[in-house]
Amino acid sequence: MDHSSSGSPRKIPFHLLQEITDCFSDERKLGSGGFGKVYMGVHNDGEKIAVKMLHYMLGFEEEQFLKEFNNLARLQHPNIVRLVGYCYDVQKNIVEYEGRLVFAERIYRALCFEYMHHGSLDKYVSDEYPGLDWNTRYTLIKGICKGLEYLHEELKPPMYHLDLKPANILLGKNMLPKIADFGLSRFFGEEQTHITKSSIGTRGYLPPEYIERNIVSSKFDIFSLGVVIIKIMTGPTGYRESAEMSPQEFIDLVRESNMYQLQQFFAHKNWRTRLQATSMHLFESYSKQVKRCMEIALSCVEVNRHKRPSIRKIVKQLNETEIMIHKQLNEKEIMIYRTRLRDLSSYDQGSPMDQ
Repeated sequence: MDHSSSGSPRKIPFHLLQEITDCFSDERKLGSGGFGKVYMGVHNDGEKIAVKMLHYMLGFEEEQFLKEFNNLARLQHPNIVRLVGYCYDVQKNIVEYEGRLVFAERIYRALCFEYMHHGSLDKYVSDEYPGLDWNTRYTLIKGICKGLEYLHEELKPPMYHLDLKPANILLGKNMLPKIADFGLSRFFGEEQTHITKSSIGTRGYLPPEYIERNIVSSKFDIFSLGVVIIKIMTGPTGYRESAEMSPQEFIDLVRESNMYQLQQFFAHKNWRTRLQATSMHLFESYSKQVKRCMEIALSCVEVNRHKRPSIRKIVKQLNETEIMIHKQLNEKEIMIYRTRLRDLSSYDQGSPMDQ
C-alpha cells in the first residue's frame, strides 16, 4: 500500500485493518492509552503501520477522532510522527432488540501512522534498558527540540502539544525521535496565553502555573520539555528519583542544589568513561555540551514561566555546542561526526556542521 510522505492521509477500510492486524490480536498490540489501543499492521508486501483504534466513549469518540485527525493531517516534519491513513467505517448489523430484529449501526474509527521500529522513548529512560551513549542522548534531545520548534515557531497558528512526555515520543530507524499523540494538542492564534478548565497533560510534566491557575501557554510545553531532557540525561537512577517527586519537590531541588549536586543528579555513571574513550581531546567539548544541556533543562523548569527560554533559543544554544565540537574535530572525526548527525538527525538541514 502506497503512503507517500507528501500526500494526504488515505482512507483505509475497516476490513483491511482487520486483515493486516490479525483481527486486532494481542500479539499485534503495541500499546494503549486513554483514547484507544494501538496495533501493528503488516501488509502483504511487508510494509508496517501503527493502527490506533479509538475507544467508544459515549459519543465523545467522534469529537476526539476529528480533533486528532485535524491536528495531525497538516503536520509535515521529520520529527513529528506522520499520519498515513484513517478509517471511518459505518457498518449495519442485524441484532435482536426487545424481541425483534433490527439494524444496529456500528462506527469504526482509526488513525494509522508510520511504524516506529524502536517504540517509545519510555523504555529507554527506565530500568528496562541499560543506557545510551551521549551522542545518542544528545540526538534525542536535539530531535525533540526541533519537532517542538516546528510546532511553536513554524506552524501558523502555532500548536501546543500539552502532553509532551517519553511515552509520546516515538523512535524510528537510527533512533530518530518523533513527537506523537496529538489528542490534547491545540492551535492558538494571536492570544497565546489561555485559562482552561479542561484536564490536560500528565502529572510530573505539568508546570506550576497550570497546576495552580490553569494557565496554558507555549511555556507549558517548555516545562514538559525540561523534564523530558532531564529524564533522557539521568539514566535509570535519575528517572526513578525524579519520577517519585511531586512537581514542587522537583522545583525545590532545582532551586536549592548547587552545580556539583546537579551534576551528580544528572550524570550517568558511565558518561565520563565513555566520553574519554571516544576521544581524549574531545572530552572537554563533550563535557561542555553535557553541561549546556543540563543548564537548558534547568532553565525550562523555572517556576516563573516568563524566565523559561523559547524553543527557538534552545535550538540556537544546541547549535552553538555543535559548532564548538566541530572546531575540535580532526578531518577523520569530522567525517564520522557528520555521518552520525546525518543518519540520526537528517531533519536538521541548516546544521552548523555544514556552515
